[in-house]
Amino acid sequence: MATARKSSTSKKVSWEARYYVRKPDGSLAYKIKKGFSTKSEAQAYGIAHEHESSVSSSTTMLQMFELMSQSNNASKTTTDTRRNRLLKYADTIINQPMNRVTKAVLQAWRSDLEADDRIATATKNDLIGFVKQIFVFAYNTYDFYDSAKVLKPFKKTLDDSHEMHIITPEDFNRMIDFETDEIIKAILIFMFRTGCRKGEARALYKEDYDPGSKSVHIYKSMRRYESSLKTTKTAGSVRRIPLDDKTIEIIKPLLKRHGKWLFGDTTTVCLSTLQDHFKADLRAAELPDMRLHDLRHSHVSLLWANHVPVPEISKRIGHSSPAQTMQTYAHIFDNNQSATLAVLNSF
Repeated sequence: MATARKSSTSKKVSWEARYYVRKPDGSLAYKIKKGFSTKSEAQAYGIAHEHESSVSSSTTMLQMFELMSQSNNASKTTTDTRRNRLLKYADTIINQPMNRVTKAVLQAWRSDLEADDRIATATKNDLIGFVKQIFVFAYNTYDFYDSAKVLKPFKKTLDDSHEMHIITPEDFNRMIDFETDEIIKAILIFMFRTGCRKGEARALYKEDYDPGSKSVHIYKSMRRYESSLKTTKTAGSVRRIPLDDKTIEIIKPLLKRHGKWLFGDTTTVCLSTLQDHFKADLRAAELPDMRLHDLRHSHVSLLWANHVPVPEISKRIGHSSPAQTMQTYAHIFDNNQSATLAVLNSF
């Protein structure tokens, strides 16, 4: 808190203001301003400048985003992906000074975002989340007003519900040939050949691979950021997945990289980057659009088509029971009843 006291170095009686200001890294610095003739003047100056920031009110949202990324030690890949999305879909606000991005401006941007049918609801909500993070950081670190509290996420509609898509091994191999990033190529192949969820794959440490049993231990998952790392949702999801020889060959080079993450280094692969690469590879291969989660569906379909028993499939993908697998993938199993009908018709 700002205080005032008599100056001990002045030849005549004077007062000095003592207060704290915010540094660019968010920490506090102690300041002293001397030369006030009265105590009230010194107190008024200290109160007016308490927690003032070296970041000016003309600082743009984009500049604040860069400060936030530096403060959070975000990886270059993560920062680049977020910056590109903000520049593409929040161009009307991202280059404006923070003090001009009012509630009304943010509501207008949200309305434009809602009307943009090029963007999925999940992506729109990610953008809203990014903007809210910038304002929270600006408020906590530099005492800017948090105008973004007014922003609410969008509710998913029927158009946002996703039907399962299946990619064949032939199409997958054609698609993956377009991927040039070693880590992203490896994790896409891993997901297709193990049926792992994206959160489970991204959460893998190098030590989770056991060369003796040639398997990976799945016991944790993450949503978008490493701060969300936690145990798997259910006990049934904790499992060991045996790896085929091709998958092992794909991950071997990754085991020699710096850092603890299997699909990364000091940080795991960024989810947004992974999704963007996957979409780009699909377009390059002239394949229909699908989600990363569809690689899991494709794995189940491939196993079933090759007569792998449902209990074994269920155990591999981490379902609590074969019944859950049958219910989740009923459409896949229903499409393979021709042999049963042929037997029945023979009686």
